[in-house]
Amino acid sequence: MATKTKNEIVIDMAEEVQFTTEKDYIEDIINKIEAKKIFIDPRYQRRNSWNKENQLNFIDSIYKNMVSHSIILVNIGASYHIALQKNRHKDADYFKGLLDRGFEYISIDGNNRSQTITKYKNGEIKVKYSHDKDKSLFLKKKLTVTTYSSMSLLQMHELGIKVNQGQPWNRQEQRNCINSVVADTIREISTKFNTITDYISIKKSRMYDDELLVMLLYYETNKRGGTQDSWDTMYKKESANLNDFKKIISEWGKVLKTHPTKKKFDKSFVYNLYVLLSYLYDNNIHIVKDKYKEFLELFHQQETLRKNEKRALYVINGEEKTWGDLCRLVASNIEERIEKILQDITPYIKDITVEKDNKRAFNFCDKVNIWVEKKGMVRINGNVEGEWYNDNLGHTHQYISLLEVLDGEKYVVDHILPHKDGNKTILSNGEITTREYNSWKSARLPEYV
Repeated sequence: MATKTKNEIVIDMAEEVQFTTEKDYIEDIINKIEAKKIFIDPRYQRRNSWNKENQLNFIDSIYKNMVSHSIILVNIGASYHIALQKNRHKDADYFKGLLDRGFEYISIDGNNRSQTITKYKNGEIKVKYSHDKDKSLFLKKKLTVTTYSSMSLLQMHELGIKVNQGQPWNRQEQRNCINSVVADTIREISTKFNTITDYISIKKSRMYDDELLVMLLYYETNKRGGTQDSWDTMYKKESANLNDFKKIISEWGKVLKTHPTKKKFDKSFVYNLYVLLSYLYDNNIHIVKDKYKEFLELFHQQETLRKNEKRALYVINGEEKTWGDLCRLVASNIEERIEKILQDITPYIKDITVEKDNKRAFNFCDKVNIWVEKKGMVRINGNVEGEWYNDNLGHTHQYISLLEVLDGEKYVVDHILPHKDGNKTILSNGEITTREYNSWKSARLPEYV
Protein backbone atom coordinates (compact mmCIF):
# COMPACT_ATOMS: atom_id res chain seq x y z
CA MET A 1 0.00 0.00 0.00
CA ALA A 2 1.34 3.37 -0.94
CA THR A 3 2.44 5.67 1.85
CA LYS A 4 1.43 9.30 1.63
CA THR A 5 2.63 12.54 3.11
CA LYS A 6 0.78 15.79 2.67
CA ASN A 7 2.51 19.13 2.62
CA GLU A 8 2.18 22.69 1.52
CA ILE A 9 4.53 24.82 -0.55
CA VAL A 10 4.28 28.53 -1.26
CA ILE A 11 4.62 29.15 -4.99
CA ASP A 12 3.71 32.83 -5.01
CA MET A 13 2.51 35.43 -2.57
CA ALA A 14 -1.13 34.83 -3.36
CA GLU A 15 -1.68 31.09 -3.06
CA GLU A 16 -0.48 27.92 -1.41
CA VAL A 17 -0.47 24.71 -3.42
CA GLN A 18 -1.26 21.26 -2.07
CA PHE A 19 0.69 18.18 -3.08
CA THR A 20 0.92 14.51 -2.17
CA THR A 21 3.98 12.26 -2.32
CA GLU A 22 3.59 8.56 -3.02
CA LYS A 23 5.72 5.51 -3.74
CA ASP A 24 4.31 4.16 -7.01
CA TYR A 25 5.15 0.89 -8.72
CA ILE A 26 7.25 1.40 -11.84
CA GLU A 27 4.80 -0.81 -13.73
CA ASP A 28 1.94 1.57 -12.86
CA ILE A 29 3.96 4.61 -13.91
CA ILE A 30 4.84 3.03 -17.26
CA ASN A 31 1.20 2.04 -17.84
CA LYS A 32 0.14 5.68 -17.40
CA ILE A 33 2.84 6.81 -19.80
CA GLU A 34 1.98 4.25 -22.48
CA ALA A 35 -1.74 4.91 -22.07
CA LYS A 36 -0.96 8.59 -22.73
CA LYS A 37 -2.35 9.73 -19.41
CA ILE A 38 0.73 11.86 -18.67
CA PHE A 39 1.31 14.89 -20.90
CA ILE A 40 4.92 15.91 -21.51
CA ASP A 41 4.64 19.64 -22.08
CA PRO A 42 7.87 20.84 -23.77
CA ARG A 43 7.63 24.21 -22.03
CA TYR A 44 8.23 22.64 -18.58
CA GLN A 45 10.60 19.81 -19.44
CA ARG A 46 14.22 19.70 -20.42
CA ARG A 47 14.79 17.84 -23.64
CA ASN A 48 15.77 14.19 -23.51
CA SER A 49 19.45 14.70 -22.82
CA TRP A 50 20.50 11.49 -21.06
CA ASN A 51 23.15 9.42 -22.80
CA LYS A 52 23.50 5.65 -22.46
CA GLU A 53 25.66 5.96 -19.34
CA ASN A 54 23.07 8.20 -17.64
CA GLN A 55 20.33 5.68 -18.44
CA LEU A 56 22.28 2.67 -17.19
CA ASN A 57 23.22 4.45 -13.96
CA PHE A 58 19.57 5.27 -13.30
CA ILE A 59 18.45 1.67 -13.88
CA ASP A 60 21.21 0.48 -11.57
CA SER A 61 20.03 2.97 -8.93
CA ILE A 62 16.50 1.58 -9.16
CA TYR A 63 17.64 -1.99 -8.56
CA LYS A 64 19.68 -0.81 -5.58
CA ASN A 65 16.84 1.35 -4.14
CA MET A 66 19.04 4.43 -4.39
CA VAL A 67 16.75 6.82 -6.30
CA SER A 68 16.08 10.01 -4.34
CA HIS A 69 14.40 12.42 -6.79
CA SER A 70 10.66 12.58 -7.38
CA ILE A 71 8.78 12.49 -10.63
CA ILE A 72 6.62 15.62 -10.40
CA LEU A 73 3.11 15.74 -11.85
CA VAL A 74 0.17 18.17 -11.85
CA ASN A 75 -3.45 17.01 -11.77
CA ILE A 76 -5.13 18.43 -14.89
CA GLY A 77 -8.76 17.97 -13.88
CA ALA A 78 -8.37 19.73 -10.53
CA SER A 79 -6.35 22.51 -12.14
CA TYR A 80 -9.07 23.02 -14.72
CA HIS A 81 -11.83 23.38 -12.12
CA ILE A 82 -9.78 25.86 -10.07
CA ALA A 83 -9.08 27.88 -13.23
CA LEU A 84 -12.82 28.07 -13.92
CA GLN A 85 -13.56 29.14 -10.35
CA LYS A 86 -10.96 31.89 -10.48
CA ASN A 87 -11.87 33.04 -14.01
CA ARG A 88 -8.43 32.21 -15.39
CA HIS A 89 -9.71 31.75 -18.92
CA LYS A 90 -6.34 31.15 -20.57
CA ASP A 91 -5.48 28.51 -17.98
CA ALA A 92 -8.91 26.87 -18.33
CA ASP A 93 -8.57 26.63 -22.12
CA TYR A 94 -5.15 25.01 -21.76
CA PHE A 95 -6.28 22.38 -19.23
CA LYS A 96 -9.57 21.71 -21.07
CA GLY A 97 -7.63 21.00 -24.26
CA LEU A 98 -5.55 18.36 -22.47
CA LEU A 99 -8.58 16.77 -20.81
CA ASP A 100 -10.29 16.50 -24.19
CA ARG A 101 -7.25 14.56 -25.45
CA GLY A 102 -7.50 12.08 -22.57
CA PHE A 103 -4.59 13.31 -20.42
CA GLU A 104 -4.85 13.27 -16.62
CA TYR A 105 -1.48 14.65 -15.52
CA ILE A 106 1.16 17.11 -16.69
CA SER A 107 4.79 16.16 -16.13
CA ILE A 108 6.82 18.99 -14.60
CA ASP A 109 10.00 17.04 -13.88
CA GLY A 110 11.18 13.52 -14.58
CA ASN A 111 10.96 13.16 -18.36
CA ASN A 112 14.41 11.56 -18.72
CA ARG A 113 13.60 9.11 -15.91
CA SER A 114 10.19 8.25 -17.35
CA GLN A 115 11.63 7.67 -20.84
CA THR A 116 14.43 5.51 -19.43
CA ILE A 117 12.21 3.13 -17.47
CA THR A 118 9.86 2.77 -20.43
CA LYS A 119 12.69 2.01 -22.85
CA TYR A 120 14.22 -0.49 -20.42
CA LYS A 121 10.93 -2.30 -19.93
CA ASN A 122 10.45 -2.51 -23.72
CA GLY A 123 13.96 -3.88 -24.27
CA GLU A 124 15.32 -0.73 -25.96
CA ILE A 125 18.06 -0.39 -23.31
CA LYS A 126 20.33 -3.39 -22.82
CA VAL A 127 22.21 -4.13 -19.59
CA LYS A 128 24.33 -7.07 -18.49
CA TYR A 129 22.65 -7.72 -15.13
CA SER A 130 21.70 -11.31 -14.46
CA HIS A 131 18.28 -10.16 -13.33
CA ASP A 132 17.69 -8.27 -16.56
CA LYS A 133 16.18 -11.37 -18.15
CA ASP A 134 13.18 -11.10 -15.86
CA LYS A 135 11.65 -7.60 -15.82
CA SER A 136 9.13 -8.51 -13.09
CA LEU A 137 11.56 -7.54 -10.33
CA PHE A 138 12.19 -4.20 -11.98
CA LEU A 139 8.49 -3.46 -12.56
CA LYS A 140 7.69 -4.06 -8.86
CA LYS A 141 10.27 -1.52 -7.78
CA LYS A 142 8.88 1.86 -6.64
CA LEU A 143 9.67 5.45 -7.53
CA THR A 144 8.64 8.56 -5.67
CA VAL A 145 5.90 10.51 -7.42
CA THR A 146 4.87 13.96 -6.21
CA THR A 147 1.48 15.08 -7.51
CA TYR A 148 0.23 18.67 -7.15
CA SER A 149 -3.53 18.76 -6.79
CA SER A 150 -3.95 21.95 -8.84
CA MET A 151 -1.82 24.70 -10.30
CA SER A 152 -2.02 27.70 -12.62
CA LEU A 153 0.21 28.10 -15.68
CA LEU A 154 2.26 30.70 -13.82
CA GLN A 155 2.71 28.39 -10.85
CA MET A 156 3.85 25.54 -13.10
CA HIS A 157 6.38 27.92 -14.67
CA GLU A 158 7.74 28.85 -11.24
CA LEU A 159 7.76 25.25 -10.05
CA GLY A 160 9.62 24.11 -13.16
CA ILE A 161 12.40 26.57 -12.38
CA LYS A 162 12.49 25.73 -8.67
CA VAL A 163 12.78 21.96 -9.08
CA ASN A 164 15.74 22.38 -11.40
CA GLN A 165 17.78 24.63 -9.16
CA GLY A 166 20.29 21.82 -8.63
CA GLN A 167 21.14 22.15 -12.33
CA PRO A 168 19.67 25.56 -13.12
CA TRP A 169 17.75 26.15 -16.31
CA ASN A 170 19.61 28.39 -18.72
CA ARG A 171 17.91 31.53 -20.00
CA GLN A 172 16.34 29.83 -23.02
CA GLU A 173 14.98 26.95 -20.94
CA GLN A 174 13.38 29.53 -18.68
CA ARG A 175 11.91 31.43 -21.64
CA ASN A 176 10.57 28.18 -23.03
CA CYS A 177 8.08 27.73 -20.21
CA ILE A 178 6.62 31.24 -20.56
CA ASN A 179 3.03 30.93 -21.72
CA SER A 180 3.03 33.16 -24.81
CA VAL A 181 2.48 33.10 -28.57
CA VAL A 182 6.19 33.80 -29.07
CA ALA A 183 7.15 30.74 -26.99
CA ASP A 184 4.65 28.55 -28.87
CA THR A 185 5.95 29.79 -32.23
CA ILE A 186 9.60 29.13 -31.39
CA ARG A 187 8.79 25.59 -30.19
CA GLU A 188 6.73 24.94 -33.33
CA ILE A 189 9.50 26.11 -35.68
CA SER A 190 12.20 24.32 -33.67
CA THR A 191 10.30 21.03 -33.96
CA LYS A 192 9.75 21.55 -37.68
CA PHE A 193 13.44 22.40 -38.22
CA ASN A 194 14.80 19.62 -36.02
CA THR A 195 16.70 17.97 -38.88
CA ILE A 196 17.81 21.28 -40.39
CA THR A 197 19.46 22.46 -37.18
CA ASP A 198 21.52 19.27 -37.32
CA TYR A 199 23.56 21.17 -39.92
CA ILE A 200 24.49 23.78 -37.31
CA SER A 201 27.23 23.44 -34.71
CA ILE A 202 25.03 24.01 -31.67
CA LYS A 203 24.10 22.14 -28.46
CA LYS A 204 20.47 21.15 -28.93
CA SER A 205 19.98 19.32 -25.62
CA ARG A 206 19.98 22.66 -23.74
CA MET A 207 17.77 24.44 -26.30
CA TYR A 208 20.52 26.54 -27.86
CA ASP A 209 18.94 25.81 -31.23
CA ASP A 210 15.76 27.46 -29.94
CA GLU A 211 17.84 30.38 -28.70
CA LEU A 212 19.27 30.81 -32.19
CA LEU A 213 15.72 31.12 -33.53
CA VAL A 214 15.01 33.68 -30.82
CA MET A 215 18.04 35.70 -31.95
CA LEU A 216 16.76 35.63 -35.53
CA LEU A 217 13.23 36.60 -34.47
CA TYR A 218 14.57 39.52 -32.45
CA TYR A 219 16.58 40.67 -35.44
CA GLU A 220 13.52 40.42 -37.68
CA THR A 221 11.48 42.47 -35.21
CA ASN A 222 14.06 45.16 -34.45
CA LYS A 223 16.64 44.94 -37.30
CA ARG A 224 19.43 44.77 -34.78
CA GLY A 225 21.02 42.32 -32.41
CA GLY A 226 19.65 41.75 -28.94
CA THR A 227 20.63 40.58 -25.47
CA GLN A 228 19.33 37.92 -23.11
CA ASP A 229 17.25 40.57 -21.33
CA SER A 230 15.76 41.92 -24.56
CA TRP A 231 14.84 38.39 -25.67
CA ASP A 232 13.09 37.84 -22.33
CA THR A 233 11.11 41.04 -22.87
CA MET A 234 10.12 39.95 -26.39
CA TYR A 235 8.73 36.68 -24.99
CA LYS A 236 6.79 38.31 -22.18
CA LYS A 237 5.37 41.24 -24.13
CA GLU A 238 4.86 39.15 -27.28
CA SER A 239 6.21 42.11 -29.23
CA ALA A 240 7.55 40.17 -32.20
CA ASN A 241 7.14 40.30 -35.97
CA LEU A 242 5.95 36.71 -36.26
CA ASN A 243 4.31 36.93 -39.69
CA ASP A 244 7.39 38.05 -41.64
CA PHE A 245 9.63 35.85 -39.50
CA LYS A 246 7.70 32.68 -40.38
CA LYS A 247 8.03 33.44 -44.10
CA ILE A 248 11.74 34.24 -44.00
CA ILE A 249 12.68 31.41 -41.65
CA SER A 250 10.86 29.01 -43.97
CA GLU A 251 13.07 30.10 -46.86
CA TRP A 252 16.14 30.00 -44.56
CA GLY A 253 15.33 26.40 -43.74
CA LYS A 254 14.82 25.45 -47.40
CA VAL A 255 18.19 26.95 -48.31
CA LEU A 256 20.01 25.14 -45.48
CA LYS A 257 18.26 21.88 -46.40
CA THR A 258 20.25 21.79 -49.65
CA HIS A 259 23.47 21.44 -47.63
CA PRO A 260 25.30 18.55 -49.34
CA THR A 261 27.83 17.49 -46.69
CA LYS A 262 27.93 16.53 -43.02
CA LYS A 263 30.12 19.51 -42.15
CA LYS A 264 28.28 21.79 -39.77
CA PHE A 265 27.87 25.53 -40.15
CA ASP A 266 28.74 27.78 -37.24
CA LYS A 267 26.20 30.08 -35.66
CA SER A 268 27.52 33.27 -37.26
CA PHE A 269 27.17 31.71 -40.74
CA VAL A 270 23.47 30.85 -40.35
CA TYR A 271 22.81 34.17 -38.61
CA ASN A 272 24.38 36.10 -41.50
CA LEU A 273 22.43 33.98 -43.98
CA TYR A 274 19.17 34.93 -42.27
CA VAL A 275 20.14 38.62 -42.23
CA LEU A 276 20.72 38.51 -45.99
CA LEU A 277 17.43 36.70 -46.68
CA SER A 278 15.60 39.20 -44.49
CA TYR A 279 17.11 42.10 -46.45
CA LEU A 280 16.08 40.51 -49.75
CA TYR A 281 12.56 39.87 -48.44
CA ASP A 282 12.20 43.49 -47.31
CA ASN A 283 13.10 44.54 -50.84
CA ASN A 284 10.66 42.15 -52.51
CA ILE A 285 13.42 39.83 -53.76
CA HIS A 286 13.11 36.05 -53.48
CA ILE A 287 15.51 33.20 -54.23
CA VAL A 288 14.28 31.07 -57.14
CA LYS A 289 13.29 27.61 -55.82
CA ASP A 290 15.66 25.58 -58.02
CA LYS A 291 18.50 27.98 -57.16
CA TYR A 292 18.53 27.34 -53.39
CA LYS A 293 21.57 25.05 -53.57
CA GLU A 294 23.44 27.39 -55.90
CA PHE A 295 22.65 30.31 -53.59
CA LEU A 296 23.90 28.43 -50.51
CA GLU A 297 27.11 27.39 -52.23
CA LEU A 298 27.76 30.97 -53.35
CA PHE A 299 27.07 32.37 -49.89
CA HIS A 300 29.29 29.71 -48.30
CA GLN A 301 32.16 30.52 -50.67
CA GLN A 302 31.90 34.22 -49.95
CA GLU A 303 31.53 33.73 -46.20
CA THR A 304 34.64 31.50 -46.20
CA LEU A 305 36.64 34.16 -48.06
CA ARG A 306 35.48 36.82 -45.62
CA LYS A 307 36.34 34.66 -42.62
CA ASN A 308 39.81 33.80 -43.97
CA GLU A 309 40.65 37.44 -44.63
CA LYS A 310 43.15 38.35 -41.94
CA ARG A 311 43.47 42.06 -42.66
CA ALA A 312 41.27 44.54 -40.85
CA LEU A 313 38.16 45.52 -42.79
CA TYR A 314 36.68 48.02 -40.33
CA VAL A 315 37.57 50.44 -37.61
CA ILE A 316 34.95 50.37 -34.86
CA ASN A 317 35.31 52.51 -31.73
CA GLY A 318 38.92 53.16 -32.69
CA GLU A 319 39.75 49.43 -33.03
CA GLU A 320 40.57 47.57 -36.24
CA LYS A 321 38.28 44.61 -36.85
CA THR A 322 38.46 41.61 -39.16
CA TRP A 323 35.34 39.84 -40.42
CA GLY A 324 35.88 37.21 -37.76
CA ASP A 325 35.94 39.94 -35.11
CA LEU A 326 32.64 41.32 -36.38
CA CYS A 327 31.00 37.89 -36.28
CA ARG A 328 32.39 36.68 -32.97
CA LEU A 329 29.40 38.22 -31.24
CA VAL A 330 26.85 37.06 -33.75
CA ALA A 331 24.29 39.76 -33.05
CA SER A 332 26.64 42.74 -33.19
CA ASN A 333 27.78 45.13 -35.93
CA ILE A 334 24.76 44.35 -38.11
CA GLU A 335 25.06 47.40 -40.38
CA GLU A 336 28.68 46.73 -41.26
CA ARG A 337 28.05 43.07 -41.84
CA ILE A 338 25.04 43.43 -44.14
CA GLU A 339 26.85 46.10 -46.17
CA LYS A 340 29.82 43.77 -46.79
CA ILE A 341 27.55 40.77 -47.56
CA LEU A 342 25.56 42.82 -50.08
CA GLN A 343 28.70 44.16 -51.75
CA ASP A 344 29.94 40.61 -52.30
CA ILE A 345 26.71 39.02 -53.49
CA THR A 346 25.21 41.84 -55.62
CA PRO A 347 27.07 40.91 -58.86
CA TYR A 348 25.50 37.43 -58.75
CA ILE A 349 22.10 38.04 -57.22
CA LYS A 350 20.21 38.76 -60.46
CA ASP A 351 20.92 35.24 -61.71
CA ILE A 352 19.37 33.45 -58.71
CA THR A 353 16.51 35.70 -57.60
CA VAL A 354 13.17 36.96 -58.79
CA GLU A 355 11.68 40.33 -57.89
CA LYS A 356 8.25 40.11 -56.34
CA ASP A 357 5.28 42.31 -57.16
CA ASN A 358 5.64 45.55 -55.21
CA LYS A 359 1.99 45.29 -54.27
CA ARG A 360 2.30 42.70 -51.55
CA ALA A 361 -1.23 42.63 -50.19
CA PHE A 362 -4.79 42.79 -51.46
CA ASN A 363 -6.73 45.85 -50.33
CA PHE A 364 -10.34 46.39 -49.19
CA CYS A 365 -11.71 46.84 -52.70
CA ASP A 366 -9.89 43.73 -53.91
CA LYS A 367 -11.53 41.72 -51.13
CA VAL A 368 -15.01 42.94 -52.03
CA ASN A 369 -14.50 42.31 -55.75
CA ILE A 370 -13.20 38.79 -55.15
CA TRP A 371 -16.17 38.06 -52.87
CA VAL A 372 -18.56 39.19 -55.62
CA GLU A 373 -16.68 37.23 -58.31
CA LYS A 374 -16.69 34.04 -56.16
CA LYS A 375 -20.35 34.58 -55.17
CA GLY A 376 -19.51 34.65 -51.48
CA MET A 377 -17.69 31.29 -51.42
CA VAL A 378 -14.71 31.26 -49.06
CA ARG A 379 -12.06 28.55 -49.01
CA ILE A 380 -11.91 26.65 -45.71
CA ASN A 381 -10.04 23.52 -46.87
CA GLY A 382 -7.63 22.46 -49.56
CA ASN A 383 -4.88 20.12 -50.75
CA VAL A 384 -1.40 21.66 -50.59
CA GLU A 385 1.63 19.66 -51.71
CA GLY A 386 -0.18 16.39 -51.01
CA GLU A 387 -1.56 17.38 -47.61
CA TRP A 388 -5.17 18.32 -46.77
CA TYR A 389 -5.80 21.06 -44.25
CA ASN A 390 -8.62 19.04 -42.70
CA ASP A 391 -9.29 15.47 -43.82
CA ASN A 392 -12.61 15.44 -41.97
CA LEU A 393 -14.19 18.25 -43.98
CA GLY A 394 -16.20 17.07 -46.92
CA HIS A 395 -16.07 20.40 -48.76
CA THR A 396 -13.49 23.02 -49.61
CA HIS A 397 -15.61 26.20 -49.64
CA GLN A 398 -18.36 27.74 -47.56
CA TYR A 399 -20.64 30.70 -48.17
CA ILE A 400 -19.80 33.62 -45.87
CA SER A 401 -21.73 36.89 -45.85
CA LEU A 402 -19.93 40.03 -47.03
CA LEU A 403 -20.29 41.67 -43.63
CA GLU A 404 -18.54 38.76 -41.93
CA VAL A 405 -15.89 38.46 -44.66
CA LEU A 406 -14.84 42.06 -44.06
CA ASP A 407 -13.70 41.06 -40.56
CA GLY A 408 -9.95 40.96 -41.15
CA GLU A 409 -9.37 39.00 -37.97
CA LYS A 410 -11.27 36.05 -39.45
CA TYR A 411 -10.90 36.26 -43.24
CA VAL A 412 -8.03 37.31 -45.50
CA VAL A 413 -7.27 37.33 -49.22
CA ASP A 414 -4.71 34.67 -50.11
CA HIS A 415 -2.31 34.66 -53.07
CA ILE A 416 -3.25 31.39 -54.79
CA LEU A 417 0.14 31.27 -56.50
CA PRO A 418 2.67 32.49 -53.91
CA HIS A 419 3.64 36.14 -54.03
CA LYS A 420 7.19 35.27 -53.00
CA ASP A 421 7.67 33.35 -56.26
CA GLY A 422 7.10 36.50 -58.27
CA ASN A 423 3.35 36.02 -58.81
CA LYS A 424 1.16 39.11 -59.02
CA THR A 425 -1.24 40.64 -56.51
CA ILE A 426 -4.13 40.64 -58.98
CA LEU A 427 -7.75 39.56 -58.63
CA SER A 428 -7.31 36.39 -60.68
CA ASN A 429 -4.59 35.26 -58.26
CA GLY A 430 -6.61 36.05 -55.14
CA GLU A 431 -8.98 33.96 -53.03
CA ILE A 432 -10.68 34.67 -49.72
CA THR A 433 -9.78 32.14 -47.01
CA THR A 434 -10.04 31.81 -43.28
CA ARG A 435 -7.04 33.27 -41.49
CA GLU A 436 -6.27 29.82 -40.04
CA TYR A 437 -6.23 28.18 -43.45
CA ASN A 438 -4.10 30.97 -44.90
CA SER A 439 -1.55 30.59 -42.12
CA TRP A 440 -1.41 26.82 -42.67
CA LYS A 441 -1.07 27.11 -46.46
CA SER A 442 1.61 29.78 -46.08
CA ALA A 443 3.59 30.25 -49.29
CA ARG A 444 3.25 26.66 -50.49
CA LEU A 445 1.88 25.79 -53.91
CA PRO A 446 -1.69 24.40 -53.79
CA GLU A 447 -2.83 21.47 -55.85
CA TYR A 448 -6.16 23.09 -56.65
CA VAL A 449 -4.55 25.46 -59.12
